[in-house]
Parts: sequence; structure tokens; C-alpha cells
Amino acid sequence: MIIKELKNFKSEKRWDALIYKDIPNEEYHANVGISSSFIRRFGESQLHALEHKQETTPAMTFGTAAHSMLVEGEDAFNKEITVLEGSPYTKAYKEQKIECEEKGMTVIKEADLETIKGMRDNMVYEGNAYLNAKGKIAEASFYWYEDDVLCKCRPDAICDPLITRDTENSIVVIDYKTTQSCEPYMFARSVKKYGYDMQAAWYRRGMRKAGYDVQEFVFVAQEKTYPYASKVFKITDEQMDSGWAIMETYLNDYKEYQKGKPLSIYNSPNVVDLVL
Repeated sequence: MIIKELKNFKSEKRWDALIYKDIPNEEYHANVGISSSFIRRFGESQLHALEHKQETTPAMTFGTAAHSMLVEGEDAFNKEITVLEGSPYTKAYKEQKIECEEKGMTVIKEADLETIKGMRDNMVYEGNAYLNAKGKIAEASFYWYEDDVLCKCRPDAICDPLITRDTENSIVVIDYKTTQSCEPYMFARSVKKYGYDMQAAWYRRGMRKAGYDVQEFVFVAQEKTYPYASKVFKITDEQMDSGWAIMETYLNDYKEYQKGKPLSIYNSPNVVDLVL
């Protein structure tokens, strides 16, 4: 496997996948390969997925900073995140923000830093056991082919099973989610609303292409408001099987598009009988 667009980054070939451990986040999202978020958008409306332009929102910026602290650790946070003091509405603040972003830094406010520290300090023991697992690999990028389609995923972290290993190649995939509520029923609704089950299935597919056996896939969910409640959710193989059945259908539709099939809009004909 050769990905010429990523020739400047070091890779490791493992089974049918290439693994990159040093691709910056913005480079990963801007470069080649289709991700789980793209293929889910493609399943909703093919035209909109192809024309989608990613815009950074304050919520996304906060989530990036929280991931950096909770998943990668304080050293990575200090390298990747800039905390600006003062009012974000002043000219000096805005100019400094632009300067930092041009250097590839993520910029947050002082108040955001205090919130993220509070989240770190209030993570449940079980969540920390996964997020700080010995020998974990954080933010590695996996690339593989589905026929002629280059696919990719970037799990927050992978690690060895915490207790017993089912097989020699068993791993745990960890996905840290900031959320409005980690109450089980409410978080389950978020899983379906945002397609986290399909995302998990896509990641499992990438891990399998790399020769790994996903023994556990866990969401470490944490609320963004005090007292920063957190909880660990495990998704089952059956749930991921259902998610992959959907993603595989979307992927096959994408392959048909690449062969010349016209794009659909919201998965419906161009002329529709109105239903009120």
C-alpha cells in the first residue's frame, strides 16, 4: 500500500492497513480517504456530503481541547492548545487568536481551561482506567481499502484489554465523548442521534483490517457542566453489526457514485409527491 499524499509521514503496515502515528489532526481531516462522518453524511444526502465544508464551531474547539487534555494528556495539551487571557471581543485578543491558529494551534478561553481541568479532575475511576491505560496509543490514523475506496479512521485511543485478553490480537477501542447528559437513556439517544454506533462499526472495521480483534469498544462519556458527571458505556458486537450493515450500504452507494451513478438528494427522487 502506498498513499502518495501522505508520503511525508511515517507509516507502519499491519495486515491490510497502514497506521500513521504522527499525522496532525487538521492534516488527517483535510487529506485523502473517506471517514465515518463522511459516509454517514453520504447516507443522509449524497449531494450534501460531497459539497460539505467543515466549519469550526466553539463547541468543536472546546471538544478538541477536552480530547487533548483527557485523552492525550497535559503534555500534549500544552503543545496543541493555546489559552488566551482577556475578553475575546477585543481587537488584541482576535489578532492573537488568528496568529495562533495560523500556527496550527487550537485556541480556547481561560474559562474553557478551568472547565476542562474540572472535567479531568472529576472523571470516574473506570473512565480513567481506560483513558490512562498503560501502553495506550492515542490518535493514531488507520487507512485501508474497501475495493478501490480508501477509507480511514482515527480512534481516540486503543489499548490492551484491561483484565483478560481473548486472543493474541485483542484490543480495546476508546472513544471519549463530551455530552449534555451521561444518564444512560439520554446517552443512548445521543448514540442513535449522532450515529455513534455506526462510527464504532466503522472503527471496528478499520481495526480488523489492521489485524486487531476488538474485544471491547467503550465510550467514555462526560458532561460539560459541573459536576462534570461521567460514565463508561460499552457497545456490543451485535449493535456494531447493525451499524456496519447500514454503513456498508452507504459505502456501496458511494462506490456506485464513483462508477458514474448520479448523486441523490436526501435519498429521494427529484420529483416527490408531497406528504403533509
